[in-house]
Amino acid sequence: MNVSKIQTSPNFYNNSKPQKREFIDIIADNVKNPRDVQDCVAVPRGIFKAYIYLMAGSGLLSISNFLPAKWNAAKTSLNVLGAILGIISAVYFAKPFAIKGLSPTVDKTCK
Repeated sequence: MNVSKIQTSPNFYNNSKPQKREFIDIIADNVKNPRDVQDCVAVPRGIFKAYIYLMAGSGLLSISNFLPAKWNAAKTSLNVLGAILGIISAVYFAKPFAIKGLSPTVDKTCK
């Protein structure tokens, strides 16, 4: 049973802005098993974003390889976009290791 503290006076001057929702929040809201998201061992959000960018970039590179040679502009643009997504994924992979303590991987308050 979860017991909450009783507030005697409501806070009418709550000036805190809600955080901007990311696409990872939408994915986490649609997970069928909530324990998959609310676990004691957490994968940093940047690593998850890096996997998504890496898969999207390699998918675009694969699609560009299957296009015919006469569609040179489409092939070039898909190759450039896939390479950009690969670079973004490398940044997201390296960020937790470059900046120590950015996002801990174990939540010690988890029950």
